[in-house]
Amino acid sequence: MFDLTNKVALVTGARRGMGKSHALALAKQGAKVAVTDINQEECQQVVDEIKSMGGEAIALKMDVSNKANVDAVFDEVVKQFGRLDILVNNAGIYAPKAALELTEEDWDKTININLKGEFLCAQRAAKEMAKNNWGRIINIASVASGGVGVGISGGAHYTASKGGIIGMT
Repeated sequence: MFDLTNKVALVTGARRGMGKSHALALAKQGAKVAVTDINQEECQQVVDEIKSMGGEAIALKMDVSNKANVDAVFDEVVKQFGRLDILVNNAGIYAPKAALELTEEDWDKTININLKGEFLCAQRAAKEMAKNNWGRIINIASVASGGVGVGISGGAHYTASKGGIIGMT
């Protein structure tokens, strides 16, 4: 495919699913990977899998909706690996609920994780990448973003957040 030797990648939402797949794929191509999510133990399992393949990785607990936590994690990645080259902005949640039953708390939680979180991570990643005049930010959205006329049942908050990612990107 391509060679990512000496590149450093950070993947959000990497403890399982698509995020785990992204982390493993980057490691297979030679990148050093920061595996981040809200559950550090599950992140460590992904790191162990990367290390068993001969790769290099670290597990870090991160709440993407919290700027101070995002900054602390990015600081740690730079401290451990010396740089950041690639961000896969994958963290997200989907808690289905009919629009007429959504609470303000439901709405805010989804927007804060899915949209604000991607912004905070992309902003910080861009600052790190500018130092090296090179970087790649991959923002993960969804076909359910509304851009292609596809919604998702019980997902007004989710589709709004994913459409926002497309607009932001």
